[in-house]
Amino acid sequence: MPRPFLTARWSDIVLLTFEAPEDLIRRYVPAGVEPDRRDGRTHVSLVAVYMHEVRILGWRVPGFGAHPQVNFRTYVRVEDEPGVWFIRQLVPSRLIAAVGRLRYDEPFWPTPIRRRVLDTVSEVRAEYAVGPAALGWHVSVAGTRAVRLPPPDSPEHYFTDRMLACRARPDGTLGVFRVAHPPWAIREVRALDYRFDFGSLYGADWEFLNRAAPTSVVFAEGSEVAVYPPTDSATGAV
Repeated sequence: MPRPFLTARWSDIVLLTFEAPEDLIRRYVPAGVEPDRRDGRTHVSLVAVYMHEVRILGWRVPGFGAHPQVNFRTYVRVEDEPGVWFIRQLVPSRLIAAVGRLRYDEPFWPTPIRRRVLDTVSEVRAEYAVGPAALGWHVSVAGTRAVRLPPPDSPEHYFTDRMLACRARPDGTLGVFRVAHPPWAIREVRALDYRFDFGSLYGADWEFLNRAAPTSVVFAEGSEVAVYPPTDSATGAV
């Protein structure tokens, strides 16, 4: 395996997962990428994460060292390996968004993101606010200080143990990033509060999520993560 082009620590990871119609998801993924199913159903997730200690090819780059990120993704299989397909990735930096779009064809979009973490003797609370403050778009979770590894057959493991991220290239080929990290320990979620306008953030197709209840809420501790250069397939050459 080649040297990772990006390493970082991902912390305070929050996933809100919703059921979504398979025919809708198929409109967003290309040929060669199959929607993945859990219990016969397809899903999308809003994923908020804090990325820090970021290094590019082993080097710290000014402006890239730490930032929150809020991704909207669905779950797929590529050559029968589990992966994700990003519908949109929100970052607070125009520079990061431009590099992601121009260099890696990723659907990055710049928008304000504010993060706050409260770590008390009894619980950990993480909050991510997205967009202009006046809109009030946010997700806030409170969880136990204690963490545990979810069982391999659990929904928490299914939604977090994804080692491939794929993207359609301008020439029509499929680029696949391999993402390596240990299984994430999770906190028991004690409280959840969120408000988003999914239609405004991600397009009219997703407005129905404004009235949907999450099927899964995960609050993961995170870990060191390595991201490897894109290949032509899950096992192909760079």
